[in-house]
Amino acid sequence: MKFIEPLVNNYRQLTKAINDQTTRVTVAADGTTPSKGTIAEATLYAHEHELSLAILIRPRMGDASYSDPELKIMEADILAAQQLGADAIIVAALTPDHQLDTEAMANLIAAAGGMSITFGTAVDDLADSNQADALKWLADNGVERVLTHLTGKANTARLSRLNNIAQAANLQLVVLSDDDAQSSQLNEQLNLSYFLQEK
Repeated sequence: MKFIEPLVNNYRQLTKAINDQTTRVTVAADGTTPSKGTIAEATLYAHEHELSLAILIRPRMGDASYSDPELKIMEADILAAQQLGADAIIVAALTPDHQLDTEAMANLIAAAGGMSITFGTAVDDLADSNQADALKWLADNGVERVLTHLTGKANTARLSRLNNIAQAANLQLVVLSDDDAQSSQLNEQLNLSYFLQEK
């Protein structure tokens, strides 16, 4: 079984990305948080088509070590997404030394107030030795899914290991894949089922 969740970067892409198998869609703005207007209209469209809508919460490109003002921006964006009716968020925060920033994540999770939460691809920047503890903390604090971009042959072993750690923590691993071919290959090789795919 394979589930493809579209990742779109604007409203027009959203209207073209869904099909009869789509149950959830993620909206971003080329790797950062979309505007309030986009979130509002995307939420209306998704709910009219009985879809769950997730919003990427990311104030800038680059690493996931954020300053206090950036974290305040993220909290405000989460609250706005919730008020506009979004169902879920993708968010992540690490310390400068690539540890899970539990203080920042606790505040971001609290701001989400019951929305479904996916921890973003910053999981790939955690040291392998820290992944198990980090994922357990995330699961214990209300996170449901983890998003990874560990694709390609060179990352097969790491991806398999991360999937095992996620399963042990009762987290759903979602792979950010490049296309249908890559999703199908990982589905066959590692029996991975959930993919976020840019449209």
